[in-house]
Amino acid sequence: MYRRHSSKRRAPALGANCEHNAALPLEEITSCFEGVIPSPFCTCSADGMPNVTYLSLVHRVDSSHIALSFQFFNKSRKNLLENPQAQVIVVEPATFRQFQLDLVYECTLTKGPVFDRMRVHIDAFASQTGMTGTFALRGADIYRVLI
Repeated sequence: MYRRHSSKRRAPALGANCEHNAALPLEEITSCFEGVIPSPFCTCSADGMPNVTYLSLVHRVDSSHIALSFQFFNKSRKNLLENPQAQVIVVEPATFRQFQLDLVYECTLTKGPVFDRMRVHIDAFASQTGMTGTFALRGADIYRVLI
């Protein structure tokens, strides 16, 4: 996910204390996709420079895909166009268990049911925080979850 620099200390991988998603269906961790706890999202440029940002909501699309909002993430967007691999950590609110999801960016939707569902969530969040009109959903980025 990121290039290791040549030093004696190694930086921990994003989600070093997480359970890896290896054989865990997304349906078994649905509470992680309710937007209760922000999720760190990591992308990496073609030359190995990581970028981490926090997302308020990760949407489960189906058993092997998630959607993330394309709004502000200029650096993440640039990285994804150079390198489609990414990683996100989702947290189970009741237990605080963390799950590391390895992702591959597939496409961006600008209309349809997934886009509309995300827009409703973003509009509701903006309304609750007094920021109506500030958050403009430009697209729903679709990622395949690697298993």
